[in-house]
Amino acid sequence: MRLIEEYDPSLPATWVDPDQFMQVFLNLLKNAAEAAGEKGGTIRIRTFYDHGLRLRRPDGTGTGLPLQVEIIDDGPGLPAEIAGQVFEPFVSGRENGTGLGLALVSKIISDHDGWVSVESRPGKTKFRISLPVAPPDAPPRCAPRRAQ
Repeated sequence: MRLIEEYDPSLPATWVDPDQFMQVFLNLLKNAAEAAGEKGGTIRIRTFYDHGLRLRRPDGTGTGLPLQVEIIDDGPGLPAEIAGQVFEPFVSGRENGTGLGLALVSKIISDHDGWVSVESRPGKTKFRISLPVAPPDAPPRCAPRRAQ
């Protein structure tokens, strides 16, 4: 397995629970590694800033989600029959899979006012996490805001 890291060192801070986000990245990286199977493959971790991404809430308010983290693998892609449901509980493309890993990822990201998406085709699956910038007065490490 080859790991390529492309980090933008100029990104501002975001406001997350570090333990929960460790779980998010462990789940996504484990899935990417398992997708490659025994043949190995490449996983790319990329961070960048995207000014244009905004999330509109049901109440009509919105927030910018400029901080981006992508985890990209070169595995076979998601099975077409589950591609649109991978963030739902108990949906799994693996034999003996519980289907809880990506549901947990989605819940944690949502609890942090973020967004997670996936694009998949044979040879390339990309999970993208989009997060808000921390408020200017936030301490360096603080608890996440909870969805209300």
